[in-house]
Amino acid sequence: MQLSKQLFTGLVTAGAVLLVGAHNASAQLNPSSSQPRTDMVDLSSWQSNLGASDYQKLHDAGVKAVAIKATEGTYYTSPVLQQQAQDAQDAGLAVNYYHFAHFTSVSSAKAEAQNFINAVQSVTSSKNMVMVVDFEASELANLSKSQNDADLAAFDSVLNDAGYNKTDLYTMASWIGNRIDTNASNKGWLAQWPANPSGTEYPSANAWQWASDYRFNGESQNLDVSQLNNEFYVNGSANVAVHTSSSSSTPKTTLVKVPAPAPTTPSNYSAARSNSVTLVWRASMHRHAYWTLSGARYSKHLGIKYADMKNLPHTTWYTDAHEKLYRKASHNSAIYYHVRSGNGKHSGWIWRGYLHAGVNPKA
Repeated sequence: MQLSKQLFTGLVTAGAVLLVGAHNASAQLNPSSSQPRTDMVDLSSWQSNLGASDYQKLHDAGVKAVAIKATEGTYYTSPVLQQQAQDAQDAGLAVNYYHFAHFTSVSSAKAEAQNFINAVQSVTSSKNMVMVVDFEASELANLSKSQNDADLAAFDSVLNDAGYNKTDLYTMASWIGNRIDTNASNKGWLAQWPANPSGTEYPSANAWQWASDYRFNGESQNLDVSQLNNEFYVNGSANVAVHTSSSSSTPKTTLVKVPAPAPTTPSNYSAARSNSVTLVWRASMHRHAYWTLSGARYSKHLGIKYADMKNLPHTTWYTDAHEKLYRKASHNSAIYYHVRSGNGKHSGWIWRGYLHAGVNPKA
């Protein structure tokens, strides 16, 4: 998942560092016959620069399904959810959705589940897909396994009551049995990234995410890839819903097309700006406080400008990731930090030269 897909490669808890895998941040895996299959790719706004042709390339390379980030907490819905669902659907990929969890109680789990439902229902009326909980946020490591299990059960109960009966749990393999449990309803989509992935891992789980830096032929962006152990993520279609006709007891199948957004790209998207840089590496980083009134927040490859920093003058920003971009025109590189406001409502990438260390003195 996206490391906002937060501190996933290194998470500090109870005095120990839990590592998902052994990849260097700048590593890149290219297609090889010795590797596990690339059955599924997961997406978030970090992949907002992918277009319809990219999804078709994924399909042609053997990808069967995608899992798209819809929501996070109770405050965030992906601004590119509709477009990503549309492009994946048009390419013939099975479409599933995930929610990045922050819930620490039964009540907050139920509230987050409703946010998830609202977002998915905004793009499709189908309920024949997998609805996944992305369970990796650092605050969840401080709770007991029994509390996490109860919260997850409450989250799923809201989904089930709304008619979503295919659920799953995404988390790092080292957390299973220690921080959270799998069960018959959530067999697991487990992440563990070996330096030289091969074979099959966690065969009793639905899926194994084995890399976060896989680059398909003809693509310029590293992607998260997973090998599926069964048909759970591909035997549903996000396009089709079954309705019962009032004049007959025979089920009638109706195509539910995800509506295309208008315009098809954000009005503040700049292809020229996005194409002016090349990603060198991207990785998670420790949480540090900064403030600034300069610069602006962008999507990870600078294609979308979110907002000027001066519009939130009293805000303290906290880092969770960083990246190095090579600037083609000037033949040099710059480091960008991914920052999030203290209340979690605003985020984006900003050149680190604009940031001042410490809590905003006007906050």
